[in-house]
Amino acid sequence: MALPPTGAESADGPESWTRKALGIVALCFAINMADGVDVTILSFIAPRLQAEWAIDSATMGNLFSAGLIGMAIGGMFIAPLADRLGRRAVILAALCLMSLGMFASSFAPSVPVLFAMRVIVGSGIGTVLAAMAALAAESAPPTQRNLAVGVVQAGYPFAAVFTGLIVAQALPIHGWQAMLLGAALLTVALLPAAWLVLPHGQPSAGEGRGSAGKVGHLFADQLRARTVALWCAVFFGLMVLYFIVSWIPKLAIAAGLSETNGIYAGALYNLGAFVGTMAMSFLALRVPLGKLVPAMLTGAGVAMVVFGSVTMPVWLTLVVAFLIGVLLQGGYNGVWPIAAGAYPGEVRATGVGWAIGVGRGGAVIGPMLGGYLMAANAPLPALFAAYCVPLLICAAAAFLVERHKV
Repeated sequence: MALPPTGAESADGPESWTRKALGIVALCFAINMADGVDVTILSFIAPRLQAEWAIDSATMGNLFSAGLIGMAIGGMFIAPLADRLGRRAVILAALCLMSLGMFASSFAPSVPVLFAMRVIVGSGIGTVLAAMAALAAESAPPTQRNLAVGVVQAGYPFAAVFTGLIVAQALPIHGWQAMLLGAALLTVALLPAAWLVLPHGQPSAGEGRGSAGKVGHLFADQLRARTVALWCAVFFGLMVLYFIVSWIPKLAIAAGLSETNGIYAGALYNLGAFVGTMAMSFLALRVPLGKLVPAMLTGAGVAMVVFGSVTMPVWLTLVVAFLIGVLLQGGYNGVWPIAAGAYPGEVRATGVGWAIGVGRGGAVIGPMLGGYLMAANAPLPALFAAYCVPLLICAAAAFLVERHKV
């Protein structure tokens, strides 16, 4: 099949921002906020959950990984349907999955049940992440696609900031089950807005064609190199990102902070992630993402080594947690505009969905390996230094994706 070049899709979006396009991007931002709540809330309630259920760090790492397994399922097997059935139907279905899984999680009586429900939540999140990246790219003016996709990604850490602050205050009073129930209600509240705002019709150039959405097209001659590089970037990037996102409250406590300050460290990390993602989105209008993303990720590695190796007062530990968020998640979220721009519209959701799915392998390994290393009492300096290796691989692979697009 002959694929149109990814740099020449002016028909794939409006020439300038319209009210409809802004509404779609704003909705995608809000849905990504719900994703941020649904994923990160588990890390904030982890210390309390471990204490109440008497589970060790290795078991908690498995619970973190359950949602990521679900994301792989959603990204690889459900999200590609958006290239056939349309973005609207797939996003609405994904929101229903997330709502169902979060409600059931709040009533889970055991680790196996909670694990299964987190897989369901993750399936919805993996689906919606891919479909939203494609929809945001197609709704924005061609010259503003990196900005649109980047801003959508910022919804995730933006919500995680407030999740951490709220959980820090409410968890001791109401318990972890109520925290999960609140997250479920937030997701349900987005369904009517999505129903009203998401566009009807055929959003992608190839929708409705029998060939659209097939993963084999990602390995066509002009796409093969960028697909392989993108999968490496997402795999190794998520390996590091989900280790940090899942364990930063626990790591901060291990570095000497109290439980409450550990949760605040997680919140500050996510505030930094929001600031970094927004900064990356606007810098991408002037600086090529192939240079910007590797620079931010390299800086994140330096900040991680400092966090794990240097004894600091509480305030400075919190500042470094903020800087890790700015550089790590801000830099990594630049991979998604790169991914959305790497594929033509008719396989965009498939391309981003499979990148999400393959990447979740790294996301599963990241927190799980971290849990085993912490259970083995690995020293913090060695722990953080080990995760700098996949981070640098991610930086190099992101550079290669952009190079192969030229």
